[in-house]
Amino acid sequence: MARLEAEFRALAPDLPPFGEVGYLERYEGGGSVDAVRAHYAAQYALAPRVIVGRTGQEFVIVAEGTERPGGDPRLRGYFRVAGTPAGHRIFRRPAP
Repeated sequence: MARLEAEFRALAPDLPPFGEVGYLERYEGGGSVDAVRAHYAAQYALAPRVIVGRTGQEFVIVAEGTERPGGDPRLRGYFRVAGTPAGHRIFRRPAP
């Protein structure tokens, strides 16, 4: 758990300091122990932000191994703004 938290903490400088941040749920195995552990690690590492399991927020975290193969339509309208060596990324929706 400590390793996962450190991996997600590396995303903090590229996120707003508080508020809701989306979290792209895994395409396959969304309810698996590993998927749930990663989501909780992101929440603990990035508090006081609230990590919500959906898209629609300005910022969305995409954990390593989360996207659908060949491109993920859930990220349509978002662009990548940051990433970590572990493969976790942040996407952002352009301002209207």
